[in-house]
Amino acid sequence: MSTYENLSETQKFACRVIADHARSTAFSIADGILPGNEGRNYVLRKIMRRAIYHGREHLGFNEPFFFKVCDFVVDEMKAAFPELGVQKDFIGKMVRLEEERFGNTMTVGLGKLGELSITPETEPDDELFLAIAKLYDTYGTPRDLIRVFLEEKGLAVEEDEYNERFDAALQELQKQSGIGQTQRKSEVSPIYAEVLEAVGPSKFHGYETTRVEDAEVIAIVAGDKRVEQLAEGEEGLVVLRDTPFYAESGGQVGDTGVLFGSRATTPSAEAASTPPNQGGEFRVKVVDTFSPLAGLILHKAKAESGTLRVGDRVAAVVDEFKRDATRRNHTATHLVHAALKEVLGTHVKQAGSVVAPNYLRFDFTHYQPMTAAEIREVEDLVNRYVLQNEPVTTNMMSLEDAMRSGAVAMFGEKYGLEVRVLRVGDGKFSMELCGGTHVRATGDIGSFKITSDEAIASGVRRIRAITGFDAFERFREDEVLIDRSLEALKTQRDNLPAAIERLQEEVKRTRKEIEELKLKIATGAAGNGSAGGDEAREIGGVKVLGKIVDGLDANGQRQLSDTLLARLKSGVVVLGRKDEGKASIIVRVSADLTDKVKAGNIVKEIVPLLGGRGGGRPDMAEGGGPDADKLGEAIEASYVAIGRMVA
Repeated sequence: MSTYENLSETQKFACRVIADHARSTAFSIADGILPGNEGRNYVLRKIMRRAIYHGREHLGFNEPFFFKVCDFVVDEMKAAFPELGVQKDFIGKMVRLEEERFGNTMTVGLGKLGELSITPETEPDDELFLAIAKLYDTYGTPRDLIRVFLEEKGLAVEEDEYNERFDAALQELQKQSGIGQTQRKSEVSPIYAEVLEAVGPSKFHGYETTRVEDAEVIAIVAGDKRVEQLAEGEEGLVVLRDTPFYAESGGQVGDTGVLFGSRATTPSAEAASTPPNQGGEFRVKVVDTFSPLAGLILHKAKAESGTLRVGDRVAAVVDEFKRDATRRNHTATHLVHAALKEVLGTHVKQAGSVVAPNYLRFDFTHYQPMTAAEIREVEDLVNRYVLQNEPVTTNMMSLEDAMRSGAVAMFGEKYGLEVRVLRVGDGKFSMELCGGTHVRATGDIGSFKITSDEAIASGVRRIRAITGFDAFERFREDEVLIDRSLEALKTQRDNLPAAIERLQEEVKRTRKEIEELKLKIATGAAGNGSAGGDEAREIGGVKVLGKIVDGLDANGQRQLSDTLLARLKSGVVVLGRKDEGKASIIVRVSADLTDKVKAGNIVKEIVPLLGGRGGGRPDMAEGGGPDADKLGEAIEASYVAIGRMVA
């Protein structure tokens, strides 16, 4: 008989959950989905944590185990799905990271959950939901696993009812702090659909040109309604029959520029009935371009002079300097995507991007910070392709042919039956589906420099980079900073790091000497007289020394409390200090008194006077608050609190 057959029904169910969820986990991570807090990432996190919970709770797996099950899935299925084998190491690392993170959550949160007295007879009232919502809010105990726990205790609640009541309880908990309140994304205005139906789609010419000379104004929207004109100073959304303006899409920001033109002067015979600004020139500034519906390109605009009317013919001119800068950054984004795969591994997948005129931002899947050597290697690889001046070409292809050719598509993006495929050179290094605007050759990028690398979610990192003139300007700024540093430190360029280290050591040494001097002064001021200290009071036979000390940092305050408690030998020390408008208190109790006088209880009683909170052990506790003016009152309150404890 197999081991499985010897298990209880609950354990068999746990095994089936783990096996099923391990398959889902391995395939999801191979597809670039990582555990997170939103959308499909959250779904993956839920199924992973459900499996881990069953393994720990019902099979006794107290050490990480789920990553091993996922490894087994990969080994069993990589022959049929080679992508699993390619991503095996990455899958294992991501699963283990999530498993270790969740293990910490379960140790504390589920332990607290187990302390709740729940039986099949327990009433699922508001008080219970407040308690379990607090576990989620305070300890991060997953809400879906709380529901599983309730079901196992015989307290079943329908999923919809559970979620509704859980959310209500969580909202009640968070009402005062405002935590968890989010804004809903604005919905697409109905007027946009009306405009599109009435005037039809605009035609985009921006791939070929940045200027259309005779563009017809076919609609204007202002204040969620169609209007006939934009008078000088007014703002609105302009729709053109033909436009060179790129609407924000795929991470690339919308174009800016101007619309301008003129009308023939109205004949004098009709002058009396002619509205103001009917004749003459008009100029409209375009500050952004976006497309809320496919085919509808909206130019967010402000009339700077004259009046723009529906039916006018305008010259539509994109800000070419910004467009060129954006093109450089967009093509560089494709290069950096390919370079990251080359340097970090094939597990790298795009997780979002922003392409603006003055920077690019690229989010990608990776499990740890890039090293300095990796950043240099990515920069070198991108700049190598820039210097090779590879041609950048686009082709229209059917989606099926594009995918067959090996072009990279972004997960979650919506593509039509026909797509634009962007190639750098022969496409071996970089070939992706993209509808944005790009340079004609990589040499147009000029240069490429990564400016930052940071984590934005579990297994997802973000780099920022600059190209072209922005990169040159960064180099100039760096030179200025280096020259000023050399002048200030009176050293040579190759000796700058050593000079800075010496200065840091000197500052550190000086600060230490200052803190030691402050501590000596404070110790002398607080302890003059006898070992008990003239300022110590006797409360119920216990020596208590309370004092406000000036000029010390948190570490100095702790050291002074050590010294004064040693002088008292038996007693309590309460020290307060002010720093940048805030107050902090430390309480120390000698070991012989902790049975009846507890430092943590003293702090919890007196720190609320400062508008804050605190706590700690029986022998030492700390706290603080923003109301520094009441520090003296809090010190005095400590004597009263200690008096009650020793009474």
